[in-house]
Amino acid sequence: MKQRLFIYTTTIILVGLLSFLMVSVFITNRNNFSMARSTIIETARISAALFTEDIVYEEFVNISGDTRITIISSEGVVLADSQPLEIASNENYLYRPEIVSALSNSPEVHMRYSTTHNADFIYYALRVFTRDGYVIVRASMPVAQVDAYLRQSLPWLFVTLAALAIVCFFVVRSVTNKILEPFNSIENNLRLLARGEYKQQPIAHSFYEIDKITREIDSVSILLQKNYNALRGEKNKLSYILDSIGVGLFVVDEMLNLTLVNIAACGIFNASPDVAGKKLHFLVSDKKFNETVSECVQTTKGTLFEFAFEGKIYLVTLKCLPDTDLIMVALADITENRESAKRREEFFANASHELKTPLTAIRGFNELAGNENKDEKLEKYINGISRETNRMMSLISDMLKLSELENATDKNPVPVSLDTIVDDVKETFLPSITEKSITFETRGNAKVLSEPNHIYDIVKNLIENAIRYNSDGGKVTVKIEEKNKHITLSVSDNGIGISPGEQAKIFERFYRVEKSRSVEGGGTGLGLSIVKHICALYHWKLSMKSKLGAGTTVTIEF
Repeated sequence: MKQRLFIYTTTIILVGLLSFLMVSVFITNRNNFSMARSTIIETARISAALFTEDIVYEEFVNISGDTRITIISSEGVVLADSQPLEIASNENYLYRPEIVSALSNSPEVHMRYSTTHNADFIYYALRVFTRDGYVIVRASMPVAQVDAYLRQSLPWLFVTLAALAIVCFFVVRSVTNKILEPFNSIENNLRLLARGEYKQQPIAHSFYEIDKITREIDSVSILLQKNYNALRGEKNKLSYILDSIGVGLFVVDEMLNLTLVNIAACGIFNASPDVAGKKLHFLVSDKKFNETVSECVQTTKGTLFEFAFEGKIYLVTLKCLPDTDLIMVALADITENRESAKRREEFFANASHELKTPLTAIRGFNELAGNENKDEKLEKYINGISRETNRMMSLISDMLKLSELENATDKNPVPVSLDTIVDDVKETFLPSITEKSITFETRGNAKVLSEPNHIYDIVKNLIENAIRYNSDGGKVTVKIEEKNKHITLSVSDNGIGISPGEQAKIFERFYRVEKSRSVEGGGTGLGLSIVKHICALYHWKLSMKSKLGAGTTVTIEF
């Protein structure tokens, strides 16, 4: 700023001085010409007043010194000239502008080029009457003589200009230093503020306007220092909290630069704490992980995925921070949860298999006892054993099916007709439909790609629930729609419905809306959980709408 202010001020002053020089030269030159005109006019008038017929012309024209005097006859012939030339006597001067003006009684000063002397001259002529007529007395001066006066004054003008320029140089430098002196103090205070060490410092004496600015800067600086201290305290708290939690957490900007990394994240990736401020790949070397983060930055959409690293499994949450270009990445260690879930699934599957064998034997022995029984008193016990055994077999079958779905990764889909599956399921539950006088209606038809047993399980469980939790004389509607290759299947009933508080839990294992009625109806509590796992396997959308006392509709979008 100092250099720029000095250059600007010096330039303005130099331009002003040069302008002053040009104006001075112009005015001086104009004054010189004005003086020359006055001299020519005065000389011509004096010469005309002193002219007599008895004078000697050659002596008369030399009385004016540097001014040229010429006497011209009424015929335009030069009678005498203070600067005679041989060609002068051969020319007629009556048509010269100054002569014409004199003869018309309106004498004027004329400046023109003289062919006689090959130079520019200033002319003025007066007509003087004599006994025999008149003569013309003309005074003239070369323009070069006027310019000579100007050239004599130019050196003084340049010397004066140089002296003023030198004086202005030192004055401008002194004034510039004086003006900028308080700004140096302000700069030092702001530097302290940037480091969070601001203390009000005295500002060097300055001008009133600058004092007002420095006072305002002081007020703002003190407020900023307070806010800075508060933010630093909050930052320390936040850092302590982030470093205390067990979840790995870091934040990247739109250029994938790490803006924040907590200790847990550094521990997961074996990185040093100074990785903050560097690119993401300095923390995470996994290409797929970085590509996912980069995609999230570009689309500004959060996502959730699992990430395996050095024998551990992490649930990674990517989220765009509101009103910023920052992406927060959180890594939660779910290795133990996954292992526990796997152990539960293995136990679930093994227990189901182990239970199935003795139950099959019990059912066989019970059927054999029923066939051989002759005692009517034992019949109700044999029927009870049969009913409970069938219920247990159904439960184990659903448990095994659910276990298979949880571990399923491959599938072999083929075109399956939905309306055909619905008809097959309807035939299976026809006794229950007839018993409860339920109206069953099927609308539409379409084919979807799936394993047939998966579609059958979905339709069976949905229709079974619609019948079981319906009232006598109720209605079950199965609707199949296909629009623009978009297929939906919905199963509706007008039964007991589900309260809002229970709707979020309805797809959990063993959850029942009315446990007593489920037990009476033989439900296992796994049907909707199986439906949910099949939909997840094929990435189908499962939704439900229900109103207590008005019925339920479950919809699947293929």
